Amino acid sequence: MGSEKELKLAYGLAIGLLIVGVLCYAASSAEVPKEGPVRMMFQCSTGKVLFDHKTHTAEQGYAIACGDCHHHPKDNEDHRACKACHVLPADGSLPAVCLDCHGADEVKADSVMQKTDAMHQQCIGCHKEKDAGPKECGECHVSYSM
Repeated sequence: MGSEKELKLAYGLAIGLLIVGVLCYAASSAEVPKEGPVRMMFQCSTGKVLFDHKTHTAEQGYAIACGDCHHHPKDNEDHRACKACHVLPADGSLPAVCLDCHGADEVKADSVMQKTDAMHQQCIGCHKEKDAGPKECGECHVSYSM
């Protein structure tokens, strides 16, 4: 008889601790950074690339200006994600966001690079130009297990 009461008490404590744990976790969730994303993982055929935003933008890092990567911003405030423009609709038309900045006669669907190609051209070009950061492909393109 005593072991049944002990079992009920153990279950009650376990459920209570689970509820307290869930409430504590929900109440103390991490704040979203105000300065933008911290790290981004890009998928590509040659291995995933982990991009550390802070290292590239911070004064103690490379101190790269926002407009150096995020091109075509409106009044330097509209820093869109790459995929906003560099993913073409299935019907082959231009994304509406391209037409926000470009006229339909300025850009054609076949001239818009895919996101991975645009990122690679931008990243590798900057690394070579500034002679900074990784020099070998395998320093960025790695197999992360997640």
